[in-house]
Amino acid sequence: MAIFVYTFIGLVIGVLSFVAMPATRLVGLWGGVLLGMVGGTLGGIIGTTIAPRAMYSGITPLGIILAVIAALLVSVGLMLVSQRRPVS
Repeated sequence: MAIFVYTFIGLVIGVLSFVAMPATRLVGLWGGVLLGMVGGTLGGIIGTTIAPRAMYSGITPLGIILAVIAALLVSVGLMLVSQRRPVS
């Protein structure tokens, strides 16, 4: 059940990054949403793995925070990778 929450958090971050950052427009709305969902899911899984008691409770504050951070990092990483650099 927790993985769905982390994926939903990533979905929201993906939509917000599509609206806020022009680099995610290169991959389109669904690409930005997919990147956010992947980041949110990975962050949630890492947060659940770090907190040993979280294996039984599922959703933890650490997992939510890491889901948001990972989704943002994936979106910002796309922006940094896709920037055009001038040829010198």
